[in-house]
Amino acid sequence: MSAATKARALALAVLALGLAACTPKGTLDRSQVEMVRVDGRRYEVRIAPAEVEGEYRLLIVRATIVVNPDPQLEAERNWNVVQPFMQRTCKGPFVVLENNLADKVNLFIRFRCGA
Repeated sequence: MSAATKARALALAVLALGLAACTPKGTLDRSQVEMVRVDGRRYEVRIAPAEVEGEYRLLIVRATIVVNPDPQLEAERNWNVVQPFMQRTCKGPFVVLENNLADKVNLFIRFRCGA
């Protein structure tokens, strides 16, 4: 492989990585982001009230790059991140109504306060 070919391949790889990093992140209407670090990984956590009183929507976005993620492992990590936020929001018990792992990394949860 010639030096020019290697340079082109490297430039294309950098460009592809840059475009992947520019993928739009999820947001929730009427929410603010709270950054948190768990086990050396950064996450963006957003919580917003849902349409029904006492229900909330929560979105967690991995703020660090993940190459070839393991969905089961990411779901476990995300659950460890979100539980304290749901407990804090409800000031007690909560019930998860919807739980969706998107892109093998990011988590959307809809939950209700109370048992």
